[in-house]
Amino acid sequence: MPTSRRGPLAALALVALGCVALSGCSPVAGTASTGSAPPAPVSTSASATGSAPSSSAAPASSAAQGITVPSTFPTSGSVPGTSGPGDGTVGAAGIGDPYYPTAGNGGYQIDGYDLNLQYQPDRNALTSTATLTGSVTADQGLTRFDLDLQPNLTVGAVTVDDAPATFDQQDAELVITPASALPAGSPLHVTVSYAGSPGVVGGGTANLGDGGWYRTDSGGAFVAGEPTGASAWFPVNEHPADTATFAVTATVPQGWQVISNGVQKTDGLPAPPAGMTTVRWELDVPVASYLDTIYIDRFTTVDGTLSDGRPVVSAIAPDAPDAATDLARQTPAVIDVLSGFFGPYPMPAAGGIFTGSDTGYALETATRPVYTTGVEDLTTVVHELAHQWYGDDVTVQRWSDICLNECFASYAQWLYGEKVNGEDLDAMWKQQMRGYLNKSAFWSSPLVDMGAGNEFTRVYDKGPIALHALRRQIGDDAFFKIIKDWPARYGGKNASFDDFEAFVNQETGKDNTAFIDAWFRGTTVPAAQYLYPGDLGS
Repeated sequence: MPTSRRGPLAALALVALGCVALSGCSPVAGTASTGSAPPAPVSTSASATGSAPSSSAAPASSAAQGITVPSTFPTSGSVPGTSGPGDGTVGAAGIGDPYYPTAGNGGYQIDGYDLNLQYQPDRNALTSTATLTGSVTADQGLTRFDLDLQPNLTVGAVTVDDAPATFDQQDAELVITPASALPAGSPLHVTVSYAGSPGVVGGGTANLGDGGWYRTDSGGAFVAGEPTGASAWFPVNEHPADTATFAVTATVPQGWQVISNGVQKTDGLPAPPAGMTTVRWELDVPVASYLDTIYIDRFTTVDGTLSDGRPVVSAIAPDAPDAATDLARQTPAVIDVLSGFFGPYPMPAAGGIFTGSDTGYALETATRPVYTTGVEDLTTVVHELAHQWYGDDVTVQRWSDICLNECFASYAQWLYGEKVNGEDLDAMWKQQMRGYLNKSAFWSSPLVDMGAGNEFTRVYDKGPIALHALRRQIGDDAFFKIIKDWPARYGGKNASFDDFEAFVNQETGKDNTAFIDAWFRGTTVPAAQYLYPGDLGS
């Protein structure tokens, strides 16, 4: 998105039974077998098509799952003496990120989401069945777990491993009790049928405004939101620490188009109802859930390929600015330039979604960033495409590590200007430093562990200044090797800023800790010995 040392994730508190054990405590409750909640009116045309991403019984630390979660990651809280389907633990209603305590959930990980939805734009009516595959990570198994889902979507049925499950909707938590305990390490297969009118979600502590399901002036809809967006339209483990593949089969009225992440698939689609059309998109690279998107509208497309033949498909809204088409056509060339810095492009496809709407920000949704009015320019395209390496392929472990996304995407704009336009980055750095040097407010917010609500502030201006200083400190050869080797080492995994600092020290063979701390963790102007590295003081 443009616009003290970390330790392991904090231990999660025990999950109290609270109102979930009391009849009538939540606004929606039911079980698929008794029908105590009205079933979502899922159309037969939205029944599952194609196979969902395969699950694995491998432990959470398995690299094959595309996410590295520490083996000591506290995934659940034990609840002794509770009655239920058997021995086990109750998954925590939060993954352990102190910035967003209720984001994500504990006790399991998700490896793939597969949605089958039907949408009526004229009524903003969504009907969907979500299939989630993953594995149980709680050491003692699970007797209950949560998913994140906004309350304006009403759940009608849930199954766990093909058996009907009991569920409660409690605000944005969908609390699921399977028919029998889920053994530790076992595969997890969940289906959730739901319906409602999706909408936007508040921006959380980061003061980013709304995120989620937006309507367009032309009558369509699109999804964008960070840190929250996915739970506005499907049940999810909504935190970057749990990445997953994504697929969606969407049925909409004829005359409307659908685009999403990844590659469009045409084989094996069900016959749509009269007057409807069905499309499917699949992304086989695991990403954080806020990077999943969909756009439904009467748009046109700009098609092309990358230099290696991978497809580039961009959607242009009916009321998008004239510049959108030209920016879409420049996407392959921008990726070629960025690949020179960061290594091979990590996604199976590319493009953009130019919505013509005014949300005030763009977002690096995987393979196809979302652009809105006011943030549709080449600099923004460079920024969001740089995120495909830094943020989408390499994913933050928790939100306090956001500099790994935004500092690097912001500095990518500098690098692009230097490479393509011959800009003098040393001169740019010196000019900006003259403006910021005596502004204590600029330096008071660190770039790492900046505090909840400050994640998306200084990373855009102080971030690239700090990275250019690091470049001059270690030299061009080491710096450019590091920014290319980092995605190669951590692509498909989660990483922390501590990991990056250790990586820099390893790659340079020097201890740069004090320098990095001064620029990235400090709350004042860096000390004199660190302030003007290389020739920046001349």
